Amino acid sequence: MAEITAILVTYRSESTIRAALTPLKEAYDRGLLDCIVVENASGDATIQIVEDEFSWVTAIESSQNLGFGRGCNLGLERVVTPFVLFLNPDAIFEVAEIVKLLEFLRANPLAAIVAPSIREGDGSFQHVERLPTPWTVVSTALGLPWNTRAHREVVPEDEPVRVEWLAGAILLARTDVIRSVGGFDPRFFLYFEETDLCRRVSAAGHELWAVGGACASHVSGASAEATGDRVVGGCLADHFFQSRFYYLKKHFGWIAAILTEVAELVALLARSIGRAVRGRGPRPFRDRIRAPICSLPSRPAE
Repeated sequence: MAEITAILVTYRSESTIRAALTPLKEAYDRGLLDCIVVENASGDATIQIVEDEFSWVTAIESSQNLGFGRGCNLGLERVVTPFVLFLNPDAIFEVAEIVKLLEFLRANPLAAIVAPSIREGDGSFQHVERLPTPWTVVSTALGLPWNTRAHREVVPEDEPVRVEWLAGAILLARTDVIRSVGGFDPRFFLYFEETDLCRRVSAAGHELWAVGGACASHVSGASAEATGDRVVGGCLADHFFQSRFYYLKKHFGWIAAILTEVAELVALLARSIGRAVRGRGPRPFRDRIRAPICSLPSRPAE
């Protein structure tokens, strides 16, 4: 029986899904991995590509766009393996690198979620950092280097390092741990769902590790670009700021969440005025004021 089930949640992923699934076929042929694709009502050719060209994949076609976390939860319902791999449909993860993460989890029973070194399309590497707090949001708006010690790229062959937060593009996790904390919070449609999951897994006494000895690649933002929606800082603005506000409210309370957003606006306004006076570059307040403020994501339909 396979040890890992890969879950890929797709939305308008027809241009990347072949590259993502092709390396997984070797893992499937070796009996290491099963694969589930949850197709989020893209309206493109993604589901046809999966069904026609990757018959070994279990395809689940949703009637609506569930978002990332709920899509992962839908796939998780089908998982019977001890490990689950959450993999973006614009990520490429070869079987030898998957095995490295699996071996790390086998050797470290307290580790619940691990991630590899992930090279982005621009040649940079995904980073790890501390979990966000009200102070980190405000200090970022002020332009302060709040996270210089913890914020770091995970480059190939880095020694494994225990972290607070891992980016959600590629995560290998223990299935029982993910189920024990209730999976992804369905209120997050997009962004901060893996941040919230990392916080809850850590609070339950488990460890998260970045393992630079395993390597993968990722085309960041491919699905976001396909939507045509407004993007700020590489993120779909409405979903990002609503999810962040919900994360702050959930873990720090209403008052802290509201005060954080107000303080962020004041800080960005001050910085924008300073830039305007000096005739320097973009004014961050202008983008932020156009995005949701103190606004929660909609509750998912039952």
